[in-house]
Amino acid sequence: MKKIACMIALMMALGLGALAEDAQTPMPAGYVLVTTATQSGWLPLPTEGDSIFPLSQVLPDGTQALNVIHLTPDGVYMEDSTCKNHDCVGEGEVTLENIPERVLGNLIICLPNQVVLQLYTPEETMAILGELPELPEEDGQNP
Repeated sequence: MKKIACMIALMMALGLGALAEDAQTPMPAGYVLVTTATQSGWLPLPTEGDSIFPLSQVLPDGTQALNVIHLTPDGVYMEDSTCKNHDCVGEGEVTLENIPERVLGNLIICLPNQVVLQLYTPEETMAILGELPELPEEDGQNP
């Protein structure tokens, strides 16, 4: 019993507490840090299927901006944007496997709409935050 308690304590310290509570909950392969002109937040990669997150914001100059973030189990890409040049859409998908080959590494940048997407492994996310972000509830709403 003492050994099990130590294992659970170790898992909690490593940010794996959700797995200790529910062995059926798969761990995301990575997390995306979404940064805008006024806020930032973390999105886990889906464990199955794709997720689409429309990001609507009012820029500091009053312009309404929309970026459509597409998450896959392996990575992230900018599906659409209201920016004029669509360079962010043309940057393609960032996956954990292709980061070393990409000019921008783990980044997708929409300069006109002031949006930056950064893909991190769970280990990198732990190093940044000290813990893993909580997984959103399955309520069909975007964070």
